[in-house]
Amino acid sequence: MRRRLLLFLLMLPGLCTAQNRFALDSLAQKARLYLNARQPDSLYALMGDDFRREISREQFRTISMGLSAQLGEWKRNTFRQFKGDAIRYAAVFANAPMDFYLSQDKTGRIQTFLFRAYEPDPPTELPTVTNNNPLQSGLDIRVDSLCRLFFAQNKGVGLSIGLLRNDSLFVYGYGETSRGNQTVPTASHLFEIGSVSKTFTATLLADLVQRGKLKLTDPVNRYLPDSIPALQKDGKPVTLLSLSNHTSGLPRLPANLLLANPVNPYKAYDRRALFAALKQMSLLTVPGQTLAYSNLGVGLLGTLLERQTGQSYETLVSERITRPLGMTSTVQTITETQKPLFVQGHDLRQNPVSTWEFDALAGAGALRSNVTDLLRYVKAQLGDAPKPLKKAISLTHTPTYTEPKRRIGLGWFSDPEGWFYHNGGTGGFSSFVGFDPAGRTGVVVLSNSAIQVDRLSAQLVELIGKK
Repeated sequence: MRRRLLLFLLMLPGLCTAQNRFALDSLAQKARLYLNARQPDSLYALMGDDFRREISREQFRTISMGLSAQLGEWKRNTFRQFKGDAIRYAAVFANAPMDFYLSQDKTGRIQTFLFRAYEPDPPTELPTVTNNNPLQSGLDIRVDSLCRLFFAQNKGVGLSIGLLRNDSLFVYGYGETSRGNQTVPTASHLFEIGSVSKTFTATLLADLVQRGKLKLTDPVNRYLPDSIPALQKDGKPVTLLSLSNHTSGLPRLPANLLLANPVNPYKAYDRRALFAALKQMSLLTVPGQTLAYSNLGVGLLGTLLERQTGQSYETLVSERITRPLGMTSTVQTITETQKPLFVQGHDLRQNPVSTWEFDALAGAGALRSNVTDLLRYVKAQLGDAPKPLKKAISLTHTPTYTEPKRRIGLGWFSDPEGWFYHNGGTGGFSSFVGFDPAGRTGVVVLSNSAIQVDRLSAQLVELIGKK
């Protein structure tokens, strides 16, 4: 859920040269030793002021634990290139290699500390990948090249892709539903969609607002137990809006999340754990002022909507969104009938992994879906929805916070070119959904591997957006 247990880019203009490579190599070695020794506080002591303003010590502890659980022992670093004021290393972990970006500030402390999915050097030849692409049109051929490039550069397992251009739909499957089974994913196969679920949570919020059940400006404490202190900073309360657009000031994850089961971290995280975390919560920023992505915030929003309506998150999604849109395969709980179509998830090394289950933070990433349903969802974003739901969807597109290169409404991010989008990821799946209302185009990418599909999705967005 994208955006998983990776760290954070804090880049300032500059140029990294050989003169400071020795210092950065030394910092990279210390980071490796401290992470392997489970000493996050020692690693945090190396961070500069810019990093510390964005990430608290408590957050860093939580994320470090998750990173180690996901990737295993950090074995070595290999220099790859200078990148602006940072060095890009190949960080080799027991479970997968990662690209590791590191830079230092003027005081010699760490300024950039970023792990990203490893991007191999471009291949000289594209591999043959089992698929159901008819290869009849120019679009088919271009999609084939992009998908084969994805498999050449990544240890992917399977892809299910849906494209929308005006009223025409194009669906493609590549790879396998489980490593080695030689079954190509179809538009009916189910995947975990991770943080794409946040757009459904935002739609539920917008629907309740449209029906006069609550207001975006309502303080969240109005819907919490009285035992939880006011969530506020400098007199500004956390509101329902700030939960949905990631400006609440809440951390990315609650500090007590990953202690029990890093393999399936959300399964046992119930309301008792959530409310216990909120009682000890200190906001990182003033609500409404800074966009900082928070699974905790949107997960909390889902719980508040449950408390307000007296219905479960899964029931709300079904009654207010999927049933009106005819989306029969978008669920939180897989039924016996659906089990044969639910593909196996895989980690970064193509090993099969457990599904992710959710309790109190379901609104952050609990849903499973397929390309057929998500193309219906995209068409609804373009206006093909019943009138009450259409109004709620329109509200989710309305900008609520603007940055130079992106905006966010409720749940959906958008770029200057007019594309709305959200991606997602769990322990064994990655996903992307995007659409352009003006161009009446859309892209859905589902993968049964933890390898990110952002680059492939961006390439497909460019492809389908061409006139």
